[in-house]
Amino acid sequence: MRARTFRVSLALLAAVVASSAAVAKQPPVMPKGLPAFGADKPLPVPTIVTETLPNGLMVWIVPRPGFPKVDASLVVRGGYAADPRDLPGVSHLMATALKEGTAARTSKQIAEQMQAIGGTIDATNSDDATFISADALATDAATLVEIVADVAQHAAFPKDEVDLVKENALQELKEKASRPEFAVQAAFRTAIYGDHPYHVVAPTEESIEKVTPELLKAEHARRFLPDRALLVVAGAVDAETLKPFIRKVFAGWSNAGQATAATPPSPAARDARTFVLVNRTGSVQAEIRVGRPTMKATDADFYPMVVANTIFGGAFASRLTDNIREDKGYTYSPGSTNQPHEQGGLLQVRAAVRTDVTAGTLLEIFYELDRMGANLPTDEELARAKRYQNGLYLLTNSLNGAVVNTLATNWVNGLPPSALAEFVPKINAVTAEQVQGIGRKYMSSLTQTVVVGGDAAKIQPAVAQFGTVTMSQR
Repeated sequence: MRARTFRVSLALLAAVVASSAAVAKQPPVMPKGLPAFGADKPLPVPTIVTETLPNGLMVWIVPRPGFPKVDASLVVRGGYAADPRDLPGVSHLMATALKEGTAARTSKQIAEQMQAIGGTIDATNSDDATFISADALATDAATLVEIVADVAQHAAFPKDEVDLVKENALQELKEKASRPEFAVQAAFRTAIYGDHPYHVVAPTEESIEKVTPELLKAEHARRFLPDRALLVVAGAVDAETLKPFIRKVFAGWSNAGQATAATPPSPAARDARTFVLVNRTGSVQAEIRVGRPTMKATDADFYPMVVANTIFGGAFASRLTDNIREDKGYTYSPGSTNQPHEQGGLLQVRAAVRTDVTAGTLLEIFYELDRMGANLPTDEELARAKRYQNGLYLLTNSLNGAVVNTLATNWVNGLPPSALAEFVPKINAVTAEQVQGIGRKYMSSLTQTVVVGGDAAKIQPAVAQFGTVTMSQR
């Protein structure tokens, strides 16, 4: 009797789950009489005070009275893409070691002085730049700027600190290498860019082992030049009071006698689909990457691409998510991004799926990519994508640190300070025809590079129908 009751209960539970799933696929029914969405407003940005020092350093100060904090970022051109060919990823170690001591301060003294002014300091790198980011109480803005200036100009790279950075980098690399998504991402970048500097995603074990204090000093000297740098300060500060102090602490920074880090060339897009397989014997899951080079942030296509990517896969309420997550249950969190670089950009679609649905997932990704160019988006899709991007932008940039990061990143990508307030109007100006044009120009499935990581013996026969599959040599 208990067994029969248990079987009936399971049957009822299955029916409820099936019914719930069917309901979940339907668009939600909103109550009648709800007011329309209000118009999104441009970011209310105070006047950005700009100045270029005699040595070429650009300074942008954003007074934002209110919360008594200040954020700063000193950004210098030259990230992974500026690394020597035999030292891929060395910029990561240089950035990590930057704040670990100067000619006047030890790493401990830097940490203690930042703590005393209620702040933190860190250094990171991207494909195109190196960032020194710091924050503090607004009353200590001058001390904050002085410490940033000291780290930028006089990083000493003490041997014991460099040795620790190297040890940590090796452990970090081992941890990354243990994850399938890292190997697939590295193979994807190589498949997209070949020998172009943008193919680098992390230091190699060989490059880490070659690092010495002298090498990092040489890399610092050729990258950290004032005429290739920008200082952004935002918060409860008075620009006219702060400017003379900035001139003073950066006055000794010189460009003389140093070789600069070259700007990488624009990467070329492929005109045919390529397919690369990364073998992970025994894996029960496949990591998928699909993408191609796109445009710079200064290109007329950039804002239409932001909207088009949001509709395609750049938000949870996107076509890709509805298709391969909500409808077919192939994956939990698919998505797509369009990342601008100093030169060009990168469209990337990602998904992690069960091995047995790898081919089916690729089929649906190709379908959704091609659909972007085949048909106009609906009015609701267009409006929803704009609301999402505008709301996210306005919410994120309500914080000082985010404003500083947005301005610094915009500068690296070739945008002026005024671009901070132009995002919302330019997103709102995107038309359905422009979105379809982006689909035709950049999203055709026949021009994408496809990289899949998983058990090759199980995956290759299923995906070979899409074209010739090359095994990754990584």
